[in-house]
Amino acid sequence: MHAGKILLGILMLLYSAAYAATTVDFYATVSSSDDENMIKMTTDLFYSQFLSINGYAVNDRRDTAYPPQTPSPNIAFYAEIQEDSNGSWICTLNAIDSSREKSVNATKKYASYYKILLDAKASLENLLKNLSTGVSGTAEESTAQEPAQTAVPSEPDTEKQTSPIEQLAGTWNGEDHIEKILILRSGRGFVIFENGASMNISVEEAGGSVKITQTSRPNASFFPELPRALALKNAAQSQPVEWNLTLAEDGSLKGSKTTLVESRSSDTGVSRGTVAVEWKRR
Repeated sequence: MHAGKILLGILMLLYSAAYAATTVDFYATVSSSDDENMIKMTTDLFYSQFLSINGYAVNDRRDTAYPPQTPSPNIAFYAEIQEDSNGSWICTLNAIDSSREKSVNATKKYASYYKILLDAKASLENLLKNLSTGVSGTAEESTAQEPAQTAVPSEPDTEKQTSPIEQLAGTWNGEDHIEKILILRSGRGFVIFENGASMNISVEEAGGSVKITQTSRPNASFFPELPRALALKNAAQSQPVEWNLTLAEDGSLKGSKTTLVESRSSDTGVSRGTVAVEWKRR
């Protein structure tokens, strides 16, 4: 009996060690670009996407440049984003594991700044995979080799600069449980939740009305208003979340959001309903 308890204890320790989260220190982005708002927006998106990757616990060091004055045993991460002479952008992601004396970095050249945003999560996951498998050194990828898109197609190189969607491009907020909404000039974007989840969206405008639709796969974290148990139970079968908004005179977006809402009369505990929302440009 005593030996059985010891064996159980050893198995639990091994299990805990195998599934313990790897700690990452997320440092400030290195850039000489004058567009500080765009750099901050991209840094925040990388940070949010990092939080959504399973198996990692992230320390927020976005106000600190790498390397820090005090050495840390954790994995260090930071991005470098620079403008190229031909109007394109060069993004390098760096991950350093000092405990194993191992580092990896990956450089990609993008024809459009917004393609960095679209590629953020895939690039991070690939970088971490290379670090964990011991692949060191530099990986380069030019604009001729478009980065893989897991949730949305690549952004067209030509955009209508005077389109209504471009007028909406930027960062918005104002909705409960949502940290920010990023709308891109291409008619795509991201909803970044306070719980760390990131939803891909499509944006359409017609006659002054704006329709925004979830394009990501269903995720329980997209329903933070629901009790977690209900969200987990119903997310997989849920229809895409939709927003139907109108641009108001004060520049805000006002309207309704169609999503899952709690319902005591439903067998599943939820139903598809609408709630009033208002977004304001940051």
